[in-house]
Amino acid sequence: MLRHEGVGRYMEGALRLLQFVESRRATGRRFGPDADARWSSFRGDLETVDRIELMIRDADAEWPASFGARVVYALPGIPEDEPFGSQWEGLDPVAAEDLWRKVKAEAAPKTPAATLKAIAIAWGVKLGACDVGKVGANDRLVIAGASAIAAAIEAFASGSGLDWSDQVVVIATAPVARQLAAAATALLNAQQPAKILTAVEAAKAKPVRGARLVASEDADAADRSAGEAMAS
Repeated sequence: MLRHEGVGRYMEGALRLLQFVESRRATGRRFGPDADARWSSFRGDLETVDRIELMIRDADAEWPASFGARVVYALPGIPEDEPFGSQWEGLDPVAAEDLWRKVKAEAAPKTPAATLKAIAIAWGVKLGACDVGKVGANDRLVIAGASAIAAAIEAFASGSGLDWSDQVVVIATAPVARQLAAAATALLNAQQPAKILTAVEAAKAKPVRGARLVASEDADAADRSAGEAMAS
């Protein structure tokens, strides 16, 4: 089994994103009395950590690659429809119970911007300002940096005729930046997964013809450098 850094932070970010999509279109499947009652009726020997992972699996199937640890941690050798993989150790059951109570006690984020901020806070990161500029349907963007990712998602959320999975490539190596980028699929209610590359993967990829680099001050140096090369 493999233990990854910040698993509790990742799961809190995933739950914040789940809160948003559930508040956008309430299903009663994830949060609330009906969901609690269903869980109690079939949980058997399962624990809260299992409930959280089942919720993540369900959401990751609805919004491809938007919730799973596979993308957040760039886990190799795992099928695209599998969020965790067989070597995933997960969160300690006691910590998962504490996290569940914490999330349930707090209001769901109501906007994409609030959701992105909540994910960043879960990782102990403060997002800064980043000017994405005007984005049209024919623009291609290469993005690096947590704040740039968040700002670009907000721009797409408020725009029209835009397609994140088609127009954007994100260079992100750190888990927090990757989780923010992956969240775009659910936040924008898209059907195709986001294109997210580590700096190492980007160095081997072909440049994106006509793309514009959007990099924030908090971008990792390697991500920024790879982004500059990809957008050249």
